[in-house]
Amino acid sequence: MKEFDYNGLLLAEYQGKLFEKSTELGCSTAIFLRRFLHSDFLKSLDMNDVTSLTLDVNEGIQSIQNQFGESNYGKIKYSRSAMFWMGYMYRYLSYTREVTTKFVMNLFPYKQLNDVYYSFHTQDPEWCVQSLLEMNGQSEDVFDNNLRLKAVISAHGEY
Repeated sequence: MKEFDYNGLLLAEYQGKLFEKSTELGCSTAIFLRRFLHSDFLKSLDMNDVTSLTLDVNEGIQSIQNQFGESNYGKIKYSRSAMFWMGYMYRYLSYTREVTTKFVMNLFPYKQLNDVYYSFHTQDPEWCVQSLLEMNGQSEDVFDNNLRLKAVISAHGEY
């Protein structure tokens, strides 16, 4: 596990603000998150390198819109505060566990994070991670690439 240092904090706050800003778009939360998840912009965020990003929320939103176009599709939007927390937590997990955002979002779907927001958002991020893992019947091992690889190999009888 990687230490959550100042660069991690900058990136988590940036992604939180990006998610929060998405509530001003014409599309639903689900549409924004799907586009974010498949964007070239996310690839640069997943490098978790603060020096390669401008950390300008408007530029981040614009990058996603340039790639996919603007949309007014969908109606359901999560609250600004829930979106900030979700963005923060997804980047926190990606940064500290050194995994992609796509992996984290598959492990903890955005609907689940929205459902637990009110009881989790005031808690320490590590408490949230451990609680989410427990809720999903997982352990920290899920973030260990070597253990996942061994499991795949053993499932195919080659280990």
